[in-house]
Amino acid sequence: MTRSARAPRGRLPNALIAGAQKSGTTSLHRGLETHPQIFFPKGKQEIHFFDVAANYARGLDYYAALFSGHGGRPVVAQTSPLYLYEPAVAGRIFEALPEAKLLFILRNPVDRAYSHYWHEVRYGYEKLSFAEALAAEPERLKGDFEARRHWSYLDRGRYAVQLRRYLDLYPEEQIMVCLQDELARDQPRLLRRCAAFLGADSGYSGWVPAGEAGSGAGPVRRHNRARVPRIALLQRMTRGLRKRSRTAAALVDAVNLRPIRYPPMADELRQRLEGELAGEIERLESLIGLDVASRWLPTVRPSAGDRASRGFR
Repeated sequence: MTRSARAPRGRLPNALIAGAQKSGTTSLHRGLETHPQIFFPKGKQEIHFFDVAANYARGLDYYAALFSGHGGRPVVAQTSPLYLYEPAVAGRIFEALPEAKLLFILRNPVDRAYSHYWHEVRYGYEKLSFAEALAAEPERLKGDFEARRHWSYLDRGRYAVQLRRYLDLYPEEQIMVCLQDELARDQPRLLRRCAAFLGADSGYSGWVPAGEAGSGAGPVRRHNRARVPRIALLQRMTRGLRKRSRTAAALVDAVNLRPIRYPPMADELRQRLEGELAGEIERLESLIGLDVASRWLPTVRPSAGDRASRGFR
């Protein structure tokens, strides 16, 4: 698709929460959508316009129609965690939305990979153990989009190369990178920073720390809690149903999913993965100027004086 001389019919978004998956994008979305100046389309959270070929082929008129209820709000936004990972997406977004603000939230890539693994178990796409799935990942990723979507556990944690695609296109002032640690530690503070970045009033008072009484939207709660299927095949078979009816999908989940506590990752495996990703984490730190190595690599603990959090956003 090339940008047409004719403007699309309708309002295109001027803000995106673009990843990374399993890093707090849902909590960030749910928090920001309570702001009276920020509009997200109602219904399904993840639109998948720029990453799913069939959706992208429908064109910008189709995409713009999804935001018809914005009501003149200054920030019109959408969320799709795969936008960070898929290689073609950055160019597509820039072609359509060169003035957009891009918000990325990142998580310790080892923890992200483990959470992603259990997500695929939950929806019936993973039968291997975590260690077996990691060993199978390079061969699996030779497959198509669906393979990358479901089994890119470690590969999605290679954030530096993914963010570089956007930084090569957009000026730094249009990009904000934050960490899931911030969301867990002080949700209202991070939401205020995000609102200010997006151009909304950062003085909105509807955000209160979880567990505290308050007015407005109330506390931002944790989403995507741990559950696994009783029958994995049933979860896979109802994927199409999820796209058509959230109510029916919720009924299937209520019957077929049971809550669990994920077993802790083996120490030896965690240490191996940290070693494998150490170079990636250091490259990310150099790219965005945020102290992530001391947070994500327990064996590397520089002093506060040696590493300042000097991120561009």
